[in-house]
Amino acid sequence: MPATNGSMRLKTYQVGTDRAVNAANPFERFIYMEPETPTSTVQHLVVYFYANSFEVNDPNIGYQTPNTNRWVVALAPVGDFDAMYAILQTEKPVYFQWAADNADKLLWFQVSSRAEPIGHN
Repeated sequence: MPATNGSMRLKTYQVGTDRAVNAANPFERFIYMEPETPTSTVQHLVVYFYANSFEVNDPNIGYQTPNTNRWVVALAPVGDFDAMYAILQTEKPVYFQWAADNADKLLWFQVSSRAEPIGHN
């Protein structure tokens, strides 16, 4: 598949924690996001927050599966959770944006609002 990018407005989100037996690098938190308008290649968005992820220069920040189960799976250090969660709680609308290479590995991703005029509530 060629390199891709996307931007999806979010409809809902769900947060949680998880723990597994003998996990070498357990994810401690997750944010599952439902897109407002799923597409034929993206129907699910999730960020897993791992205890042992690199804060900078992380060689693996996620992947997408457009031809199978249609997920965009992002990986982040657990220290990033509070900032992303705050955006979901306080901003509206909120978007999940990403780019992936031709092997479906994420090059970058973000959870963000859009530009708003100064003084906008």
